[in-house]
Formats: sequence, C-alpha cells, structure tokens
Amino acid sequence: MKFKQENMKTKFLLFALLAAFCVPAFAQRSDKNAMPVLTDGLAYSLPRTGLRIHVQAEREKFFAGPYAQFAEAMLGLKNAPTTDHEKWLITGVRIETFGEADPNQIYKTAGLNGSLINLTDDGVLAAINTAVETRTVAPAVATFADDSSIPAYPFPDLSLNPFFEKPDSASANVLIAKSLQQKAQEAAHTITKLRKRRFKALANAYDEQLPDGKAYAVMVKELDQLEDDYVALFIGKSYKNSFEYSFDYIPGDNSVSGDVVFRFSETKGVLPKTDLSGKPVQIELKKLDELASAQAKQKGATAGVSHIFYRMPGKAELRLMNGVNLLAMARLDIAQFGTVLPVPDELLDGNHTVVFHSTSGAIKNVGAK
Repeated sequence: MKFKQENMKTKFLLFALLAAFCVPAFAQRSDKNAMPVLTDGLAYSLPRTGLRIHVQAEREKFFAGPYAQFAEAMLGLKNAPTTDHEKWLITGVRIETFGEADPNQIYKTAGLNGSLINLTDDGVLAAINTAVETRTVAPAVATFADDSSIPAYPFPDLSLNPFFEKPDSASANVLIAKSLQQKAQEAAHTITKLRKRRFKALANAYDEQLPDGKAYAVMVKELDQLEDDYVALFIGKSYKNSFEYSFDYIPGDNSVSGDVVFRFSETKGVLPKTDLSGKPVQIELKKLDELASAQAKQKGATAGVSHIFYRMPGKAELRLMNGVNLLAMARLDIAQFGTVLPVPDELLDGNHTVVFHSTSGAIKNVGAK
C-alpha cells in the first residue's frame, strides 16, 4: 500500500513538471506576434561614405562641306574648314555622397540589445528602438555607347540643277558629269537667288498679298532653311549632343591624392579609367586634421556594455583635377575620416529612439519613445 502511494506521488510530480514546461512553450508558439528574445546578439555594420561623380560633357561633330574649297571665291566666306573633326568639352561636374556597409566596421550587439536595432537592406545600423524607411542606393552606371542620331553624311542632294550636262547630237546621248567646280558654282548661284527671293518677301515687293500672316511666316522660314542648307555645302555642318556619365569612388581611411576616377580626351570624350588613350582625371581628398584631433579626444569614452556604436564623420576637402585644370572643389563629410564612438547605455533602456544618418553614420536625432 505504501509503495502504491509513493508511486502515485512520483507520477504526479512528473505530470506537474511536464505541464510547467509544455504550457509556456505552447503559449509562445500560439502567439504569432510575440517578439523573439535575442540573447546571442545581432551583427550589424557602420556605413562608409562613397562619392558619386556626375560628369556632363558636350560633343561637337563637324562635317566639312563638299564645296569648302570654293567658299571664299564664290561666297566670300573665309577660313571654311575642309576636314571633318570631333571635339569634346566637359561642361559641368556634380558630386553627391552615398552610404554603404563598411566591411572594416562590423560589430555584434550584446545580449538583448539586438532586438532594439533597425538595419538597412545591406545591414547598416539605421535606428534604435524605432522603425525608419531605408532605401538601397543603386550603383552608378556609365554608358559609353555612341550616339546614333547623327547621320553618316549630312548633305542630301539639294541641287536645283542637274549634275550632268545636257546631251547633244554629237555625244550620242551620253551623260557627261559636271565638275565639282561647276556644281559649286550652281549652288552659289542658287544661294544668291534664295537671298533675293527672301529680300523681296521681306520688303513686301509683291503686288498680291499672301492670304494670311501664317502663310507668310511659313514661306520666309522655308526660304531661310533652304539658304542654310545650301550655305552648309560650303562652310560645313556641325551637330552638338550632351551626355552625362556617373562614376563611384570609395575613399579609404586616410587622405588620397592622384587616384584616377575616369579619363578624358578632347577627340574621344569621357572614357573609363582603363582606357589609356585619354588624360587621367584625378581626385584629391584631404583629411582635415583639426577635426580628427578633436574627435580623437572623445575616443576614450566608456565603451559601455551594449556594443552598439556609431560614427562621428570627419571633414575633407575634395579637388577634382583634369591635369592642371580644376574641375570641381568641395568640402564633404566622410564617415571613414571620423571616429567610432559607443551609443550611451542610457539611450538603450527602451524609452528612447535614436536615428542615424545613412551616409555618414552620425546621430540624426534622439527622441522619447
């Protein structure tokens, strides 16, 4: 009898222990909104600052006129170019910064603090104890494809006169091509006639007026266009196009000088830095020692137990040089040039929110939850 009672007590204790373990586990599984408790910490990265350099360039492609050698003799136009050429010019530079994960600044939170942090898409610390909208910065894409909007030969057949002599009975109807000088002379004569016709139209020399002002304007515009097309046969025709290129540059932890961002040629335009046919466009980034020294004094602050850090960015002076020519100059905040400091433990009690700048890693604002 005594053995049965002890056996019953043993079974009761086992049942109670099983209930104690199973009921909380069941309750936790059934609550889909329960926040998991992180006891092993969470890995995150601090940002580093990248530079995105936008370059605007203009290309002028010139086609010499087929009658360029007769421009001065027949029209009085001096120094008409006789060869085709292409010329490029950098017309503007724009620099912006962006942030990305720094592979040299990866940390792991301590204890329960991992449940407080908010990260960007690439794992950079974005906020503490609050949700913020984050976006991934797309990489810069520089397209070097040629522009196909320029015709291969921009001079269509504009002649109002035939390019062949009229056959006679002696030549047995054989067509004889006119010389280049004869074609140029006829084109010059056509220009003179167009100018006279336009002068009469503008001087209102006709007895009968045109039906309305719009038809008159159209006629004058067409005469101007015809004259421009014929004059281009002597002085040539040029096409201008604008292009924009973007390049990403990631500085290191110290000042840099002479790093090549891209290359430029006056005859080929903006080129990748691997194309040695162009002159190198170099970047100079000088770290300001005064600010770095002031930040170094704060580096000895207590590291705390949270293992959550942020960055105080450093200042830098940027110069973009095309040989001896200065293309751009700016003062920028660079995360890598600054100091890494711990987030105060007082802000990690669950009652405060902290938001960080995505580009520099500096504290943007601190608020109450």
